[in-house]
Amino acid sequence: MEIKNRFVRSATYVRRASNDGKVTDELEQWYKILAQGGVGLIITEFTVVHPSGQGYPNQLRIYTDDHISGLRKLANTIHKYGDGCKGVLQLAHCGRQSMFADNPIAPSALLEPAMNIMPREMTIEEIEETIDAFAKAAGRAKEAGFDGVQLHAAHGYLLSGFLSPHTNKRTDEFGGDTHRRIKIVEQIYKRSVEIVGKDFPILIKMNVDDFLEDGIKLEESKKIAEELSKIGFAAIETSGAMWEILTRTMADLGFQPAMIPESRININSKDKEAYFLPYAKEIKKVIDVPLILVGGLRSIDVIEKILTEGSADFVALSRPLIREPNLVNNWLKGIGNTTCKCISCNGCVGSVLSGGIRCTQEE
Repeated sequence: MEIKNRFVRSATYVRRASNDGKVTDELEQWYKILAQGGVGLIITEFTVVHPSGQGYPNQLRIYTDDHISGLRKLANTIHKYGDGCKGVLQLAHCGRQSMFADNPIAPSALLEPAMNIMPREMTIEEIEETIDAFAKAAGRAKEAGFDGVQLHAAHGYLLSGFLSPHTNKRTDEFGGDTHRRIKIVEQIYKRSVEIVGKDFPILIKMNVDDFLEDGIKLEESKKIAEELSKIGFAAIETSGAMWEILTRTMADLGFQPAMIPESRININSKDKEAYFLPYAKEIKKVIDVPLILVGGLRSIDVIEKILTEGSADFVALSRPLIREPNLVNNWLKGIGNTTCKCISCNGCVGSVLSGGIRCTQEE
């Protein structure tokens, strides 16, 4: 997949799908505006692959063929208005971080303290069913006309839970050392390739740090990334944190927790930008596939430096594009400010509680 520039719109839940998880006119319009804004690649929001995987209201879903026609309209919208923009559908399962599941599943039965949810440990049969659900979802995404898919294996959701020693205490083939904890995403990749072929890109998003005592740290994330690269994933997007850190103090973490832990607040100076960059620099050394860097990028000169130095291959933005959908076009044309207007207040994150996501600073 050839991308026209180095800008990626990182996956973001916007709460504009219908109640049954289908594409609406409002959601199409949202992606039309994003595509017109100039990014080379749009990674869509969290799209649920199995009925047990929904976490929030009005989430996109892809676990039946009934969802394909609506998703095809979404892919066509990105291609029609994006002037060569590519579209990748993010595939995910909420696992224990779910407001919807009556009996949430997880690698192991460990309390999720931020939401006070106790999941049950998945059986081998349920793991196999989940692998199959992800693979079939990849097939539906290809049929719908998307250019690729991304597995969401970050932020404490189901696949992230398998990768992390904090949440995966299994003693069978899907738990234990790094290689066995990776097995579920390896199996998803291999089974997906059987359906979509080797030329359909399958990306993955992973945590470089869980920010939990017994969770993934840099040395572990390097091992994970290296294995994912060897498996054949087309690109790795680096992110971090689980919801559990919302129960920790700023002193514990070294940074101020936000409404969602991967989106830090108060990015008000260039030295606070690109907060996952130190990890990306190390992970870049051990992988042979493109690295997508997300997290607090606000200034074009910071981005230029990162790309010029080769610390990342692509940069991903979300909150700045909620505030300024045309930001990338303006930067590429040298129009306007070299730093975006977004103040990292996370008002947009809170806005999904009352409806579709929006920039609250514009109100």
